[in-house]
Amino acid sequence: MTTPPGPPDGRASRWVGHRERRREEITGTAIEVLDREGPDAPVESIARACGVTRQVLYRQFENRHDLDVAIADRVVSMLLEHVIARMTADHGIEAGLRGTLDAYLDFVLDHRPLYDFVRALPSAPGSGSPVDRITDVVVTVVASIAGELLGPDASGRLPLRDVYATGLVGLADAVVSRWLADPGARSREDLVDALVDVLQLCIEPVLGGAAAGGVVSDGVTGTA
Repeated sequence: MTTPPGPPDGRASRWVGHRERRREEITGTAIEVLDREGPDAPVESIARACGVTRQVLYRQFENRHDLDVAIADRVVSMLLEHVIARMTADHGIEAGLRGTLDAYLDFVLDHRPLYDFVRALPSAPGSGSPVDRITDVVVTVVASIAGELLGPDASGRLPLRDVYATGLVGLADAVVSRWLADPGARSREDLVDALVDVLQLCIEPVLGGAAAGGVVSDGVTGTA
């Protein structure tokens, strides 16, 4: 006769919870260290800031890559939270584009070491990179906004996510990345102005065509 399993071991549950909390604490401290010392800060600096030895730190993480992934995931969440709140077309396309770009640049310029760290982290086998996660989330939001602006009739005929939204996000990312590599080439204000103009040139023909078909709501570009 098989003996039924006993109740869960409370000590094991408490240990799992403690380990997760400790990982979160170390990850937060590691982000502060990288933001202060740069993306190449050694694990010894992180351990010292946490008040533990390197050996104790690695009881919470399998290896340096595991720690790096936890850091990158947290930074990506911070960036997305900062940017997505500004991604709206409620006050017009130009205002939405400008607000989104300014929010992105604010975060990147305030936390450039973290941005460089995330950009440099390679993809893990079988999964995408942290940059892929940023792109996927932003593309999804852009596609959703475009769908709302175009209306169900037009948006159903456009491959919003795979072509339209991905193209807009890829264009903006490439231009910003190029500027960050040589920010002295033009001012931030000029960059945002030029990029907003280019993105509007990509967006307006699509919205204009939808408006001609009577599917864009009042207050955006045309009449319904």
